[in-house]
Amino acid sequence: MQNVLDIRLKTARKVKGLSLGDLSLAVNSCVSRQALSKYEHGVMLPSSRNLDAIAKALGVPVAFFHGESLGVDIPMLRTSSQRVLTAQEITELEVVIQYFSARFLHRMNRLDMHPAFDCALKGKKIESIADISETADSLRNEWRCGDGPIASVLRLLERHGVWVFEYQLPECVLGLSTWVEDKYPVILLDTRKEKTTVERLRFTAAHELGHLLLDFPDGLDQEKMCNKFAGLFLFPKDTFIHEICGMTRKELYLEELIDLHEVYGVSVAALVHQAYDLGVIGRDHYDYWFDSVIKKNPKEQGWGNYLFPETLGLERRLDEILKNQ
Repeated sequence: MQNVLDIRLKTARKVKGLSLGDLSLAVNSCVSRQALSKYEHGVMLPSSRNLDAIAKALGVPVAFFHGESLGVDIPMLRTSSQRVLTAQEITELEVVIQYFSARFLHRMNRLDMHPAFDCALKGKKIESIADISETADSLRNEWRCGDGPIASVLRLLERHGVWVFEYQLPECVLGLSTWVEDKYPVILLDTRKEKTTVERLRFTAAHELGHLLLDFPDGLDQEKMCNKFAGLFLFPKDTFIHEICGMTRKELYLEELIDLHEVYGVSVAALVHQAYDLGVIGRDHYDYWFDSVIKKNPKEQGWGNYLFPETLGLERRLDEILKNQ
């Protein structure tokens, strides 16, 4: 138990954003800062009473510290970047996901709520971009999104049973996803403003949703296909062609792309990608945009803003309900 407890206690405390002193205060000082440090370094074990107090302060069942945790599909663990996670990062992230999941499920159980994810498209086989477009449309229909903008992607995911958590991820990683207990879809997102934008956050969340739902054959570039899924989920093909005023265009203009960016919450770069993928523009004009326009302003400063905030709310609401019961 000792090795399990020290790793999980330290991880849970850090995820909760508490110092050793903060955690000591959270348990009404019945456990000193020094004792907590010894627990985390594996040189001392807490009493049952102290462990109960720590578990309550960190919002998880005591069983979490005994190694009884939800199973995380590590082979499924993918990031929204080409960066490969190190073995140490994977080990740490596994504990982080177990903590978030145990805390969330503990809250739901206390309220006699039973989370479930039921999506007819789980495991959908993908062979081409046509399959991607059809699947994105089917999911929007299943989730009753209509054919227009999705105001808040994160709230949409929460409503439909995807467990979304905020966490400071390793360098160059904006998001990752996996399954817990083979039935709970989990997405971790780095939402820090210095690392991402609201448009990138929306795209990353939709990209990770693609990883969770879609089944790709060997040889197909999953990252590229999930990017295409994200674009088409946020901005459906037929709607895009209607808004862009035609099946084919010789040129796209910055002002029209800024207008679409501000309404659909999709970056100008992603809009140009989608126009090329759907055959609206040719390769020469696509290259022009990236080589002569986007490369000069990669952060798209001055190209409009998507003003609707992307926030998570379910856990905060559960906390408020439990606090007032």
